[in-house]
Amino acid sequence: MRDFESTPPDVRALLPQRISALGLKLEGSPVERYVRRLYRELERKALAHFRPPCYLTDEWGCPSGEPIIGIPFYLADPKLARLEKEIDDLEDEREIGMYLRHEAGHAFNYAYRLYDTPEWRDLFGPFNRPYRDRYRPVPFDRTFVRHLEGWYAQKHPDEDFAETFAVWLTPRSRWRGRYRGWPAMRKLRYVDRVARRVKDTEPSVRLASTDITVEEMDKIEYWTGVRRSVVRALVERIEETAARLQLQANTRAESTTLVELTAYATTLAMNFLTLGRFVPKGRRPPGRGATRPAGPARSCHG
Repeated sequence: MRDFESTPPDVRALLPQRISALGLKLEGSPVERYVRRLYRELERKALAHFRPPCYLTDEWGCPSGEPIIGIPFYLADPKLARLEKEIDDLEDEREIGMYLRHEAGHAFNYAYRLYDTPEWRDLFGPFNRPYRDRYRPVPFDRTFVRHLEGWYAQKHPDEDFAETFAVWLTPRSRWRGRYRGWPAMRKLRYVDRVARRVKDTEPSVRLASTDITVEEMDKIEYWTGVRRSVVRALVERIEETAARLQLQANTRAESTTLVELTAYATTLAMNFLTLGRFVPKGRRPPGRGATRPAGPARSCHG
């Protein structure tokens, strides 16, 4: 874990505060101009009725099936951004634009329910394919475009479409020349064709549900060194195991149970932080053979 002693006092003072109490708003924040730039890019592509709403949350993401974009809350405040930089890499202007275009691809897919069409499935694969956080990409596979690092288009059909959309949307990407002769060109032409077809059409899905919002973020473990996506995956694995083993807790002892579960989860999270795994080698959690959790719920990035 990083040593915060060198962090300026005004930034370090944020650590004990609840995120929900910081009064963060996207409107008027430093990140708002990037959202406006995204909307201008969509306008230049003649998508007159597609303006995915954006909100502040814990990480980049687009809740599955919901045409809405989640933006990390720390980008809305310079002090929080400085604090995030002490812990992890902070997105620069170029990366913010790339993430927004990627998430806009998910939102576009969901807004017009493209994933339900045979043509989409033929090009990208089944939308309901199991979603894994860990995947083994094939470097330089020309069936996929290259946008985000890590050959991210190969992670899942939904990510493949989002990456293809992002390349198509990026100003001056010159995708027609760059991907000439690649099998991925079929996907890019599909995006271009569909965008022209729906440009004057209202999305079939307009209402969207958010993931966790900044108003709901009342915990302070974000800066403990264990990424929220890891914590979320751990909690989901505990929930799955408890359900499979039919474990129940006495409602009259709810407070005690929560303390015990929190202590248990904290121990596993710190194991992950220091050892790279939740359970040390040679030991297995009750009722399971694996020592790593399944990937987090689909959040599209991160």
